[in-house]
Amino acid sequence: MAIDLTLPDPAGRELSAADFSDDAHAAKYRDEIVRHPEAFLRLISILNDPENERRLTDAEMHGLPALCGVARFIEADPVIASVLINSEASLRLRQTIGVAVKLKMAKLGWCPTGKKGTAKGSRHFTRAEHYSAGSDTHTDAATRALTALDAIASIGSPDEREETSRLLMEALAASRSAEGRPF
Repeated sequence: MAIDLTLPDPAGRELSAADFSDDAHAAKYRDEIVRHPEAFLRLISILNDPENERRLTDAEMHGLPALCGVARFIEADPVIASVLINSEASLRLRQTIGVAVKLKMAKLGWCPTGKKGTAKGSRHFTRAEHYSAGSDTHTDAATRALTALDAIASIGSPDEREETSRLLMEALAASRSAEGRPF
């Protein structure tokens, strides 16, 4: 039995299952959508609620991870809670919830900072990502760097690629050492 996970979204801010397919990191959690479709639909419903959108951003404005703004609603949902209390499925669903929050925050114009904070008041989450409002120059730079590395990886013979990789790693190690940073 297939479940239609698409909802109309005139403003472009609503999260959907398609967002999980479109995002390379989130696509790794697609199996959770298939394994727990009702929990996923309820999670999406919670995240798309306008009041919870405000709670996500308010939590960040008060120095808490965005997840803290909605964790109690997620944990109080009986369908989601039934998966969260199952120790075998809990870790993967918690990771999926974190990814869903990341995608939702991106739709709201917020970007991950790369820093985690304590998920205060949550029974099932200990740490969660922090977000900042506006464009994510770190992610843009990282995306450009990864694109360049992918392009480099396709140039030359396997021996040339191995030599280039070795030289790049040596250069990186030398620059970090010069800056007094570990490698």
